[in-house]
Amino acid sequence: MPSHDFSKKLTGLLVPVFALREEGDMGIGDTKSLRCAIDFCAAHHFGVLQILPINETGGDNSPYNAISSVALDPVLLHMSPTEVPCLGKKDLKELAPAKARDELNRGPVNYYKVKQLKLDLLHRAYANFRDGGAEQRADFETFQKLHVRWLPGYSLFRALLDEHHGDPRWPLWAPEWRTLDSAERNLTFSPHGVDIRDRQKFYTFVQWVAYRQWNDVKKYATSRRVMLMGDIPFGISRYGADVWGERSLFSLEWSGGAPPEKHFKSDPFTVKWGQNWGIPLYDWPANERQGFAWWKQRVAMTCNVFHAFRIDHVLGFFRVYSFPWTPERNAEFANLSEEEVKKITHGRIPQFVPHPDEPEEFAELNAQAGEKLLRMILNAAGDSIVVAEDLGMVPTYVRPLLQEMGIPGFTIPTFERDEKDKSYTSSVEYPQINLVTYATHDHPPIAQFYDDLVKYWTGPNGHEGWLEICRLMEFLGLPSEEAPQSFTPELHQEFIAALLETDCWLAVLMITDLFGTHQRFNAPGSTGASNWSERLEASLESLAQTTNNRQILEAAAELIAENDRSP
Repeated sequence: MPSHDFSKKLTGLLVPVFALREEGDMGIGDTKSLRCAIDFCAAHHFGVLQILPINETGGDNSPYNAISSVALDPVLLHMSPTEVPCLGKKDLKELAPAKARDELNRGPVNYYKVKQLKLDLLHRAYANFRDGGAEQRADFETFQKLHVRWLPGYSLFRALLDEHHGDPRWPLWAPEWRTLDSAERNLTFSPHGVDIRDRQKFYTFVQWVAYRQWNDVKKYATSRRVMLMGDIPFGISRYGADVWGERSLFSLEWSGGAPPEKHFKSDPFTVKWGQNWGIPLYDWPANERQGFAWWKQRVAMTCNVFHAFRIDHVLGFFRVYSFPWTPERNAEFANLSEEEVKKITHGRIPQFVPHPDEPEEFAELNAQAGEKLLRMILNAAGDSIVVAEDLGMVPTYVRPLLQEMGIPGFTIPTFERDEKDKSYTSSVEYPQINLVTYATHDHPPIAQFYDDLVKYWTGPNGHEGWLEICRLMEFLGLPSEEAPQSFTPELHQEFIAALLETDCWLAVLMITDLFGTHQRFNAPGSTGASNWSERLEASLESLAQTTNNRQILEAAAELIAENDRSP
């Protein structure tokens, strides 16, 4: 198991790939714009670039509900003849003229149109490759041999998904297509006359292109001395290629999620019951009988394209809050009591699986199970750094165990409070090994956080709001009487300074917190159109040239140097 030196402090930047923008892109950030983000990090002394998961998403476009644990999303690929084998300049002019690109670049990401355009281009490139492509044929064949465990099943699932017009609910497919084994035996041409085998080969081609591009991105980040950090979600879509192809590794009786908590109150159901993500649970004994091959593959494929990765919702490895129904039925249970729910669900209610953390012997079992799984992941990761997102209702045994294993956890200053007087925990108490940040993709940026505090302060609950302002000012080292009634540039700089001055190994600023904007990339528990689709107003290079942002970056560079956080 690798051991990393976390005494060398670094500064990181978090930005979703989809949010990036470059001139001439196709309505979404891609591998080219990510290379530009790497350049931005290198120029401004950010040693780590953190992004969200890049696996192929389904209809909800959530990177945390991917339809494959290893297949990469084609919407994030850069479409050019130099990046996509056998894609010609004429193909681009015909299928993606400037007018079409301009239309896609208005407003947030239009996933439907972006996916269709990029798949059309990839289809054209594949047709050219199939009819020629002799120069790359050997590399393509090698890729298929190296990934025989997952690639045939994924590509077949993806071909069948097209046959069902993008509806991934495999339990509703024709009986002969509901399992990988059955589909393999029964496929030649579809009822619509489509050559399924050729469509399967197309999606194999797409993944070959995707891994070529992302491997090049990692190499580029290495050359610029920027560590690229990816993200492995705890769960996977129940209507995806993994569950369809390897049913025995999953338990479909429960839907994983998170219990009710004070930070996420997007709707009455979430307030009462928590977040129902709909993800299937893992059959851990079945996974262990296979030597955890599925998980080891998932980790290895992530490490192929990243230097480090975050494990999302690491608490799920110890025990996962689960619902005895899928999210489609949430409304049915929203206003019921526990007793009413039990009558419908044969006595089951939302609960931690396999055990709650009480009594103590259950907590010990959960701790042992989580440690075993995390050690397996650490071993599979090799030299790559593993970071654990340990937020939410955290059992007392989790964080000491993470530190003992040498896994950085998360510290969010606004969550670190004294239970009695609600004062902010002094930053000197933060674990040195940890990643410290004000927000993940799930949280409002600091500008919105402060504006909401001001509304609290100036609203009906003014006294408690003022106390919250005072607590924050004390944390930032500012006199409470100087607290502004808006998010000022001066206050913004104090937020950045307080983060970079901690002793934590890695201090990460979300791109919105770096520039002090109000954009939000996701609101947990909601299904708003803005989730996963917000984009930056301009390229990072252009944003860096504005007077205000130039001053922010200059001040940040000084703080990075003063706190010995340069790469």
